[in-house]
Amino acid sequence: MPSLRPIWLCGLLLTTSVGFLSLDGSPAIARRREAPKVVRVTDVQLQSENIAGVWYHRLTGRVRNETATPARNVQIYYEIYDPTSQRLLEAGSTQLRNRVINSEGEAEFLVIPNTGGHVKITLVEWLSGDREYRSFQQMQEFPQ
Repeated sequence: MPSLRPIWLCGLLLTTSVGFLSLDGSPAIARRREAPKVVRVTDVQLQSENIAGVWYHRLTGRVRNETATPARNVQIYYEIYDPTSQRLLEAGSTQLRNRVINSEGEAEFLVIPNTGGHVKITLVEWLSGDREYRSFQQMQEFPQ
């Protein structure tokens, strides 16, 4: 019965030599993995105020376009959680209608939710410069 050791050694040598060199000849280790260019929420503030025994809430934030083309019809999806039990209290979305965020530009949004708590941005969708809808699953919690 033939030994598998020579086959294993050849596979190991091929794997390590291909892993360190890419097709263009530059070392693969030296290349950094670049973060994807997306539209993302960079800042969120949830303010709550009690006026005459009634709570009013105001969710504001900033959106940044990191792509090379303008972003249109930006849709932001959010969730609000109870700070003590981590129970989902509200989920919703808002859209920046008739707003174009230029490349490397920013815009602000405003939502009037029904409750306060911890905010989690779950998804950002936009219409890109090539007229295709793109999305970024942000899944980021913003502590208050």
